[in-house]
Amino acid sequence: MKIPSVPTRAVATACLLWTTLIAVRAPAWPTFTDVAAEAGISFLHENGAAGLRLFPESVGSGCVFFDYDRDGWLDLYLVNGGDFKGEGAPNRLYRNLGDGTFEDVTLLSGAGDTGFGVGACAGDYDGDGWEDLYVCNYAEDALYRNLGDGTFEDVRHSAMRPESRWSSSAAFLDADGDGDLDLCVVTYADYVETRDGCETRGMRVFCGPETFDSQTDTLFRNNGDGTFTDVSAEAGFRFGGRGLALVCADYDDDGDSDIFIANDMSQDFLYQNRGDGRFDEVAFLTGMALSEDGTMGNGMGADAADVDNDGKLDIFITNFQDQVNTLYHNDGDGFFTDVSYPSETAVASLPLLAWGCALADFDNDGFRDIFVANGHIHDNIEEFDDIGTYAQRKLLYRNLGDGRFEERGAESGRGMADARVSRGAAIGDYDNDGDYDIVVNNVGGSASLLRNDGGSAAGWLRVVLDPPTLAVGARVWVTPAGGTTLLYEGHTGGSYASHGDTRPLFGLGEASTAALRVEWPDGAASASEDARAGATVTLRHPTQAE
Repeated sequence: MKIPSVPTRAVATACLLWTTLIAVRAPAWPTFTDVAAEAGISFLHENGAAGLRLFPESVGSGCVFFDYDRDGWLDLYLVNGGDFKGEGAPNRLYRNLGDGTFEDVTLLSGAGDTGFGVGACAGDYDGDGWEDLYVCNYAEDALYRNLGDGTFEDVRHSAMRPESRWSSSAAFLDADGDGDLDLCVVTYADYVETRDGCETRGMRVFCGPETFDSQTDTLFRNNGDGTFTDVSAEAGFRFGGRGLALVCADYDDDGDSDIFIANDMSQDFLYQNRGDGRFDEVAFLTGMALSEDGTMGNGMGADAADVDNDGKLDIFITNFQDQVNTLYHNDGDGFFTDVSYPSETAVASLPLLAWGCALADFDNDGFRDIFVANGHIHDNIEEFDDIGTYAQRKLLYRNLGDGRFEERGAESGRGMADARVSRGAAIGDYDNDGDYDIVVNNVGGSASLLRNDGGSAAGWLRVVLDPPTLAVGARVWVTPAGGTTLLYEGHTGGSYASHGDTRPLFGLGEASTAALRVEWPDGAASASEDARAGATVTLRHPTQAE
């Protein structure tokens, strides 16, 4: 395999990016154990495979960590597929019992949607304090309103006018700054079965996305009365892409949520928010549309976070086999620089087909690491490709704190090293022990619940923001005693077709105390000057402070 040379511009930029970092002594690296079976997660994903290799069978499904019953423990929602031409297999909701195990409450809750599921996200769209669920399907999407008594009501037809499209990922955000959560839904290909049916070397294989037309994505405005209106055209969503993932982040620091969309065999989109719910597509202008070598990738997953602790949100994108996963550094002047090669995240990703991802501090040393879930689309890839495999191991990059990452997935426990056909992934501290765990939805198989063992050995601080509606878009700064200030911005969605823990968890390293402050989306502020390591601090908006 030919390894591309490192672009000169990227090297020069990388030499300047990390000069402000403060070195810290690295804590022990954690291991990950798949505890799904012992935790009571009996979920089995169905993708409708019947030998025809129809395109929708290949994309898999996502997962959600959220606290639907507000008991302080993260619950788990797993999206299922099924026979996409008939009855789907129900999605599953598992209630966290607080002792390391979960209880299947799908039937009791009424949230077991039976569409051919792809993705989901959670958010309190009606402002009642309870997180609701939006489910992306091949065909008609679903919106489940959390009634606050352990049950959900399907309000898709009363709250919006769902169309029969192929949705992949979604995220709640306050697009227009009016204080309630709007909804962005990413749509994939305009699938037509009569155009399906591709072959290579005489074998039936899944067609590529270019076989099917692209679709425009959708922005729903929250009307404030429990209903949504499609405002895509007036908001500036006029371009067609084969969208698989999105992440909402205020990349330009102007106080509103922008939207990045990873497209498959289409240029990626970056929608810059004007501040009034209208957006300009600026991916080319900011250096985000194409990779450093000018090629168009197969964007599969995305996440945004400050990986170098310079106070700016960087963006990470996963891609297809033989394409590198891309790390874009936010230069702070409206531009991004592809630092995939100088950061040493590129080469390990080349033989793998990447999907869900997360930028999170798994060892609590104060620097965000990178997790990537992998798995090929072709179940017969080994018959016509010398490099690719159907089941693939995961990637886990340790942030070295100097602009470089070290890939350590193979030595991070069997849960990380075992090869699976993975798709959606979400992070969350489900056992509340102070480190990020990971859930992964695997095509045609059992889900993986990867417990982080050892990450909480270093200091940590969890922050809970109240109310949930204002937590989305809020910015939290934590400064460990004697350390560098860390930034977290609240958002929903991200990864691929998934949604993770919205309670920010900060690694403090060896520090025993930290100061924190929150800037809410409306400009209000909250602070705590002497938070102790190992604590959970709840910060309420000033209008709700006790």
